[in-house]
Amino acid sequence: MKKLYAFMLAALTAISAAFAAELSIEEIMAKYDANTDYKTSKMKATLLVTDKFGTAKTTFESYQRKNNDTLIIVADGPDAGQKILRLENSVYLYYPDAEELIRLQGSALKDSIMGSDFSYEDLTENDGTLANYTGELLGTETIDGAECYHLMLTAKTKKQLYQKQELWIDSTTFVGRKEIMYSASGKALSESTMTDFKKVGNYYVGMKGRMVNLLKKSSVTEMSVLSIEFDTPISDKIFSKDELAW
Repeated sequence: MKKLYAFMLAALTAISAAFAAELSIEEIMAKYDANTDYKTSKMKATLLVTDKFGTAKTTFESYQRKNNDTLIIVADGPDAGQKILRLENSVYLYYPDAEELIRLQGSALKDSIMGSDFSYEDLTENDGTLANYTGELLGTETIDGAECYHLMLTAKTKKQLYQKQELWIDSTTFVGRKEIMYSASGKALSESTMTDFKKVGNYYVGMKGRMVNLLKKSSVTEMSVLSIEFDTPISDKIFSKDELAW
C-alpha cells in the first residue's frame, strides 16, 4: 500500500510539474495582463461593506480608459453625487453640495473609497504585472475547481504601491481568481477573491469580488458587477476636471 501511495504521489507531482512548465512565467504574466488590456471600460456595480459598525451598500458607476484615467460616480448613500477622478496619476474629489474640487495628496490618499477596503491610493497603482514586477512560479493549485498558476510577484521599483503580490491565475482563461497583497516588509495587507466569471467581448470578468482587510479582520468589502462593457467610445470630457459638475 505504501508503494502504491508513493507511486501515485510521484505521478501527481510529475503531472503538476509538467503542467506548470507548459508556459514560462513571463508568458503567464503577459496573458494575465492581456485580459485587462482594453481601450475603455464602463461599469455599474454595488459595494457591500461590512465592519464592526454594520453593513452599508453603495452603488456606483465607473469609466476608465487605457492610460488608467478613471472616473467614479457615487450613485447613492451618504456620498451620493460625489465624483472621484484619477487623471495623470493624480486623484481628485468633487463634492457636489459645495461644488468643490480637492486634489488628494500624502496621507489623504490612504483614506477609504466609499467606506470600503479600497483606498484612493489604489487608484494610483499602474496596471501591468509584466512591466512592473518580476515573477516566480510557485506551482499550481486548484481554486474553486479551476487549475491555477500560483505566482509570487516582486516589484521592480520602490514606487509600486504593493511591493509583493501573490496571485492565483486561471490556467485556461488567465483571470486572477485570488490575490494577496504584501507590504515591503512582507506583511500581508489584503486578500481578494473573484468568482462568477463571465466573458464580455474579448475579456473574462469576475462579476463578484470579495476583499478582506487582513489588518482589520472584521472589515470585508464585496463587489457585485451589475453591468460592464469594454472598448466602447468614451468622450474625453468624462475625464476632464472642468466637466465634473455635469
